[in-house]
Amino acid sequence: MSYWNDKIAIVTGASSGFGLVLATQLVRQGATVVLVARDEDKLEAVCDSLNSDSDSSNKGTADYFAADVTSTEDVTKLFAFVSEKHGRLDLLVNNAGLSARGRIEETSLDDFAKMIELNVMAVVRCSQAAIPLLRKSKGHLVNIGSLASKSASKFIGPYATTKFAVAGLTHQLRLELAEDGIHVMLVCPGPITRSDSGSRYNDQAAELPAEIRKPGAGVKIKTLCPEKLAADILTACEKRKSELVRPSKAKILFAIAQLSPAWGDWVLKKFSSSKNCQSSGH
Repeated sequence: MSYWNDKIAIVTGASSGFGLVLATQLVRQGATVVLVARDEDKLEAVCDSLNSDSDSSNKGTADYFAADVTSTEDVTKLFAFVSEKHGRLDLLVNNAGLSARGRIEETSLDDFAKMIELNVMAVVRCSQAAIPLLRKSKGHLVNIGSLASKSASKFIGPYATTKFAVAGLTHQLRLELAEDGIHVMLVCPGPITRSDSGSRYNDQAAELPAEIRKPGAGVKIKTLCPEKLAADILTACEKRKSELVRPSKAKILFAIAQLSPAWGDWVLKKFSSSKNCQSSGH
Protein backbone atom coordinates (compact mmCIF):
# COMPACT_ATOMS: atom_id res chain seq x y z
CA MET A 1 0.00 0.00 0.00
CA SER A 2 1.26 3.47 -0.88
CA TYR A 3 2.38 5.81 1.88
CA TRP A 4 -0.05 8.37 0.44
CA ASN A 5 -3.10 6.14 0.55
CA ASP A 6 -6.04 7.93 2.25
CA LYS A 7 -3.96 11.03 3.00
CA ILE A 8 -5.34 14.53 2.35
CA ALA A 9 -3.17 16.93 0.35
CA ILE A 10 -3.39 20.49 -0.96
CA VAL A 11 -1.39 21.52 -4.02
CA THR A 12 -1.48 25.18 -5.06
CA GLY A 13 -1.02 26.23 -8.66
CA ALA A 14 -2.36 22.81 -9.64
CA SER A 15 -4.59 23.46 -12.66
CA SER A 16 -1.65 23.01 -15.06
CA GLY A 17 2.11 22.54 -15.27
CA PHE A 18 4.12 20.93 -12.52
CA GLY A 19 1.41 21.39 -9.90
CA LEU A 20 -0.93 19.23 -11.96
CA VAL A 21 1.78 16.60 -12.50
CA LEU A 22 2.39 16.37 -8.75
CA ALA A 23 -1.33 16.26 -7.96
CA THR A 24 -1.76 13.49 -10.54
CA GLN A 25 0.92 11.35 -8.93
CA LEU A 26 -0.62 11.86 -5.48
CA VAL A 27 -4.05 10.77 -6.74
CA ARG A 28 -2.57 7.72 -8.43
CA GLN A 29 -0.91 6.80 -5.12
CA GLY A 30 -4.20 6.92 -3.26
CA ALA A 31 -4.35 10.44 -1.82
CA THR A 32 -7.29 12.80 -1.82
CA VAL A 33 -5.88 15.94 -3.40
CA VAL A 34 -7.43 19.40 -3.29
CA LEU A 35 -6.18 21.23 -6.38
CA VAL A 36 -6.01 25.00 -5.93
CA ALA A 37 -5.86 27.69 -8.62
CA ARG A 38 -7.86 30.71 -9.70
CA ASP A 39 -9.65 29.28 -12.76
CA GLU A 40 -12.61 27.24 -11.50
CA ASP A 41 -13.59 25.92 -14.94
CA LYS A 42 -10.07 24.63 -15.57
CA LEU A 43 -9.90 23.07 -12.11
CA GLU A 44 -13.21 21.30 -12.63
CA ALA A 45 -12.04 19.93 -15.97
CA VAL A 46 -8.73 18.57 -14.68
CA CYS A 47 -10.41 17.06 -11.62
CA ASP A 48 -12.94 15.29 -13.83
CA SER A 49 -10.05 13.93 -15.88
CA LEU A 50 -8.11 12.76 -12.83
CA ASN A 51 -11.16 11.08 -11.30
CA SER A 52 -11.79 9.15 -14.52
CA ASP A 53 -8.13 8.08 -14.79
CA SER A 54 -7.78 4.30 -14.60
CA ASP A 55 -3.97 4.15 -14.60
CA SER A 56 -3.77 3.07 -10.97
CA SER A 57 -5.52 0.37 -8.96
CA ASN A 58 -4.74 2.38 -5.84
CA LYS A 59 -6.38 5.54 -7.11
CA GLY A 60 -7.38 8.33 -4.78
CA THR A 61 -9.63 11.29 -5.47
CA ALA A 62 -9.20 14.76 -6.93
CA ASP A 63 -11.11 17.65 -5.41
CA TYR A 64 -10.68 21.35 -6.08
CA PHE A 65 -11.13 24.79 -4.60
CA ALA A 66 -10.87 27.95 -6.70
CA ALA A 67 -8.81 30.51 -4.79
CA ASP A 68 -6.34 33.31 -5.31
CA VAL A 69 -3.53 32.54 -2.86
CA THR A 70 -2.59 36.23 -2.75
CA SER A 71 -5.95 36.84 -1.03
CA THR A 72 -6.13 36.27 2.72
CA GLU A 73 -9.91 35.88 2.46
CA ASP A 74 -9.61 33.19 -0.23
CA VAL A 75 -6.95 31.28 1.71
CA THR A 76 -9.05 31.38 4.89
CA LYS A 77 -11.99 29.94 2.93
CA LEU A 78 -9.76 27.28 1.35
CA PHE A 79 -8.57 25.87 4.66
CA ALA A 80 -12.04 26.08 6.19
CA PHE A 81 -13.29 24.05 3.21
CA VAL A 82 -10.60 21.40 3.65
CA SER A 83 -11.19 21.17 7.39
CA GLU A 84 -14.96 20.90 7.06
CA LYS A 85 -15.10 18.55 4.06
CA HIS A 86 -12.05 16.37 4.58
CA GLY A 87 -11.46 16.72 8.32
CA ARG A 88 -7.67 16.73 8.19
CA LEU A 89 -4.59 17.74 6.22
CA ASP A 90 -1.47 15.62 5.72
CA LEU A 91 0.40 17.59 3.04
CA LEU A 92 0.56 21.16 1.81
CA VAL A 93 2.60 21.88 -1.32
CA ASN A 94 3.12 25.60 -1.92
CA ASN A 95 3.71 25.36 -5.66
CA ALA A 96 2.02 28.45 -7.09
CA GLY A 97 4.58 30.95 -8.33
CA LEU A 98 5.86 33.10 -11.13
CA SER A 99 9.25 33.59 -12.77
CA ALA A 100 10.52 36.44 -14.94
CA ARG A 101 13.27 37.90 -17.07
CA GLY A 102 14.67 41.42 -16.93
CA ARG A 103 17.32 43.72 -15.53
CA ILE A 104 16.91 44.68 -11.89
CA GLU A 105 17.44 48.37 -12.62
CA GLU A 106 14.59 48.29 -15.14
CA THR A 107 12.16 46.26 -13.03
CA SER A 108 9.40 48.40 -11.59
CA LEU A 109 8.66 48.38 -7.88
CA ASP A 110 5.15 47.29 -8.77
CA ASP A 111 6.50 44.20 -10.56
CA PHE A 112 8.68 43.43 -7.54
CA ALA A 113 5.68 43.76 -5.24
CA LYS A 114 3.49 41.51 -7.39
CA MET A 115 6.09 38.73 -7.48
CA ILE A 116 6.82 39.02 -3.77
CA GLU A 117 3.09 38.75 -3.09
CA LEU A 118 2.70 35.54 -5.10
CA ASN A 119 6.07 33.85 -4.55
CA VAL A 120 6.56 34.78 -0.88
CA MET A 121 3.51 36.16 0.88
CA ALA A 122 1.22 33.47 -0.55
CA VAL A 123 3.57 30.85 0.89
CA VAL A 124 3.46 32.59 4.27
CA ARG A 125 -0.31 32.90 4.10
CA CYS A 126 -0.96 29.25 3.18
CA SER A 127 1.66 27.90 5.60
CA GLN A 128 0.22 29.80 8.56
CA ALA A 129 -3.27 28.56 7.72
CA ALA A 130 -2.07 24.96 7.35
CA ILE A 131 0.01 24.66 10.52
CA PRO A 132 -2.85 23.89 12.96
CA LEU A 133 -4.05 21.04 10.72
CA LEU A 134 -0.55 19.72 10.03
CA ARG A 135 0.23 19.79 13.73
CA LYS A 136 -2.61 17.33 14.34
CA SER A 137 -1.50 14.96 11.57
CA LYS A 138 2.26 15.50 11.99
CA GLY A 139 2.17 16.05 8.27
CA HIS A 140 4.27 17.64 5.58
CA LEU A 141 4.77 21.25 4.50
CA VAL A 142 6.61 21.48 1.16
CA ASN A 143 7.71 24.75 -0.42
CA ILE A 144 8.73 24.71 -4.06
CA GLY A 145 11.74 26.98 -4.38
CA SER A 146 14.30 26.93 -7.17
CA LEU A 147 18.01 26.63 -7.82
CA ALA A 148 17.62 30.42 -7.64
CA SER A 149 16.80 29.95 -3.94
CA LYS A 150 20.49 29.23 -3.47
CA SER A 151 22.33 30.96 -6.32
CA ALA A 152 21.12 33.94 -8.34
CA SER A 153 21.93 34.41 -12.00
CA LYS A 154 21.73 37.51 -14.14
CA PHE A 155 18.61 39.01 -15.64
CA ILE A 156 15.87 37.02 -13.90
CA GLY A 157 14.14 40.09 -12.50
CA PRO A 158 12.73 39.75 -8.95
CA TYR A 159 12.70 35.94 -9.14
CA ALA A 160 15.88 35.18 -7.17
CA THR A 161 14.92 37.76 -4.53
CA THR A 162 11.64 35.94 -3.90
CA LYS A 163 13.07 32.43 -4.03
CA PHE A 164 15.87 33.30 -1.57
CA ALA A 165 13.10 34.52 0.73
CA VAL A 166 11.26 31.20 0.37
CA ALA A 167 14.47 29.38 1.36
CA GLY A 168 14.84 31.50 4.50
CA LEU A 169 11.18 31.11 5.39
CA THR A 170 11.35 27.33 4.96
CA HIS A 171 14.46 27.06 7.13
CA GLN A 172 12.81 29.01 9.93
CA LEU A 173 9.60 26.98 9.68
CA ARG A 174 11.62 23.77 9.81
CA LEU A 175 13.26 24.83 13.05
CA GLU A 176 10.12 26.21 14.67
CA LEU A 177 7.85 23.29 13.77
CA ALA A 178 10.24 20.40 14.44
CA GLU A 179 8.97 19.89 18.00
CA ASP A 180 5.42 19.70 16.66
CA GLY A 181 6.38 16.79 14.42
CA ILE A 182 5.69 18.70 11.22
CA HIS A 183 8.01 17.81 8.36
CA VAL A 184 9.11 20.93 6.44
CA MET A 185 11.00 20.61 3.17
CA LEU A 186 12.41 23.01 0.59
CA VAL A 187 12.53 21.80 -3.02
CA CYS A 188 15.11 23.49 -5.26
CA PRO A 189 14.57 22.35 -8.85
CA GLY A 190 16.25 23.59 -11.97
CA PRO A 191 14.09 24.44 -15.00
CA ILE A 192 11.31 21.92 -15.57
CA THR A 193 10.46 20.65 -19.05
CA ARG A 194 7.35 22.36 -20.42
CA SER A 195 5.73 22.89 -23.80
CA ASP A 196 6.64 26.57 -24.04
CA SER A 197 10.28 26.25 -22.94
CA GLY A 198 12.40 28.72 -24.87
CA SER A 199 9.52 30.99 -25.87
CA ARG A 200 7.65 31.94 -22.70
CA TYR A 201 9.93 34.94 -22.02
CA ASN A 202 10.02 36.33 -25.56
CA ASP A 203 8.16 39.51 -24.64
CA GLN A 204 10.04 40.17 -21.40
CA ALA A 205 13.45 39.40 -22.89
CA ALA A 206 13.03 41.07 -26.28
CA GLU A 207 15.92 43.48 -25.59
CA LEU A 208 18.13 40.85 -23.93
CA PRO A 209 20.41 38.18 -25.43
CA ALA A 210 18.51 35.24 -26.94
CA GLU A 211 20.10 32.80 -24.48
CA ILE A 212 18.22 34.44 -21.62
CA ARG A 213 14.92 33.23 -23.02
CA LYS A 214 15.99 29.61 -22.62
CA PRO A 215 15.33 27.50 -19.51
CA GLY A 216 17.94 28.37 -16.90
CA ALA A 217 18.43 31.90 -18.28
CA GLY A 218 21.58 30.95 -20.16
CA VAL A 219 23.00 28.55 -17.58
CA LYS A 220 23.88 25.26 -19.29
CA ILE A 221 21.55 22.86 -17.55
CA LYS A 222 19.16 20.18 -18.77
CA THR A 223 15.49 20.60 -18.02
CA LEU A 224 13.96 18.22 -15.49
CA CYS A 225 11.33 15.62 -16.26
CA PRO A 226 8.29 16.80 -14.25
CA GLU A 227 7.09 13.26 -13.53
CA LYS A 228 10.49 12.24 -12.17
CA LEU A 229 10.71 15.39 -10.05
CA ALA A 230 7.23 14.76 -8.63
CA ALA A 231 8.20 11.19 -7.73
CA ASP A 232 11.40 12.41 -6.06
CA ILE A 233 9.44 14.95 -3.98
CA LEU A 234 6.97 12.34 -2.74
CA THR A 235 9.79 9.93 -1.88
CA ALA A 236 11.68 12.70 -0.05
CA CYS A 237 8.53 13.46 1.94
CA GLU A 238 8.23 9.82 2.99
CA LYS A 239 11.84 9.99 4.20
CA ARG A 240 11.12 13.39 5.79
CA LYS A 241 14.11 15.01 4.15
CA SER A 242 14.82 18.69 4.86
CA GLU A 243 15.75 19.64 1.33
CA LEU A 244 15.67 18.30 -2.22
CA VAL A 245 17.94 19.79 -4.90
CA ARG A 246 17.63 18.74 -8.55
CA PRO A 247 19.93 18.28 -10.30
CA SER A 248 21.82 17.21 -7.20
CA LYS A 249 25.17 18.27 -8.66
CA ALA A 250 24.05 21.90 -8.23
CA LYS A 251 24.87 21.46 -4.54
CA ILE A 252 28.55 21.63 -5.50
CA LEU A 253 28.05 25.17 -6.82
CA PHE A 254 26.14 26.14 -3.68
CA ALA A 255 28.93 24.83 -1.45
CA ILE A 256 31.60 26.68 -3.42
CA ALA A 257 29.59 29.90 -3.34
CA GLN A 258 29.26 29.65 0.44
CA LEU A 259 33.03 29.31 0.78
CA SER A 260 33.73 32.13 -1.65
CA PRO A 261 31.18 34.25 -3.53
CA ALA A 262 33.85 35.10 -6.09
CA TRP A 263 34.53 31.43 -6.78
CA GLY A 264 30.81 30.76 -6.98
CA ASP A 265 30.38 33.54 -9.54
CA TRP A 266 33.27 32.12 -11.57
CA VAL A 267 31.76 28.62 -11.61
CA LEU A 268 28.36 30.02 -12.58
CA LYS A 269 29.90 31.90 -15.50
CA LYS A 270 31.73 28.77 -16.66
CA PHE A 271 28.41 26.97 -16.94
CA SER A 272 26.66 29.87 -18.69
CA SER A 273 26.63 30.72 -22.37
CA SER A 274 29.45 32.96 -23.56
CA LYS A 275 26.97 35.56 -24.75
CA ASN A 276 25.34 35.70 -21.36
CA CYS A 277 28.69 36.05 -19.61
CA GLN A 278 30.05 38.73 -21.89
CA SER A 279 26.95 40.78 -22.49
CA SER A 280 26.04 43.75 -20.36
CA GLY A 281 22.39 42.79 -20.97
CA HIS A 282 20.41 39.73 -19.88
